Amino acid sequence: MSEALASNLIDDFAIGMVIAGIGIIWARSLGWALILIGLQSTLLAGAALGAALATDSTHILAGAALTLAVKSIVAPTVLWLVLLRLRTSHDVQASIGQRTGTVIAIAMALVFGQSLDASPFRTAIGAERVLPTAITVMTMGIMVMVTHRQAIIQIVGFLMIENGMALAALTATYGMPLVVELGIFLDLLLAVFVVFVYSGRMHAIFGSLDTHELRTLKG
Repeated sequence: MSEALASNLIDDFAIGMVIAGIGIIWARSLGWALILIGLQSTLLAGAALGAALATDSTHILAGAALTLAVKSIVAPTVLWLVLLRLRTSHDVQASIGQRTGTVIAIAMALVFGQSLDASPFRTAIGAERVLPTAITVMTMGIMVMVTHRQAIIQIVGFLMIENGMALAALTATYGMPLVVELGIFLDLLLAVFVVFVYSGRMHAIFGSLDTHELRTLKG
């Protein structure tokens, strides 16, 4: 794959990740949020694949495969199983309104796009939009974790943050050592499976997956 084509594909995938992030903030169903985080992770895998083909890097290719397997398939599937096994509301509970959150997310995308556009982050293959889009995705993930109360959607926000970090690492600095990437994916799986295991207990005690209820456990 030529560097010019790879650069354009990476930029397109990165912009798609931002759009998927805005969709997660707009979503009012946990099911749709899981579908969109799976889509965002698939776009990240596509960006990493483009970087791997352009640079003939086997460890970036391995990172793309792990991203597709863990973030696009395993994590959303496990969280979906949590929704299926618990009789709880699938509506997203946020501290800000749907439209307000979406407007804030779009504003962040525009601000980061404009403020970082004057000094684009260039890699050996181009991909000038990687830095603003990566920062935007990370900020959106933080926003999701802060403004939402359910454990599942907070894990989605955590995955968004990691997707933004991985976008910058995989396509800008050509990834991290494979051992480090394996450790990160292991941490992600651990976080997802902790939610899977303890969600049933939370629902049995509190009747919901609202993490705000955990404050009542303080001594």
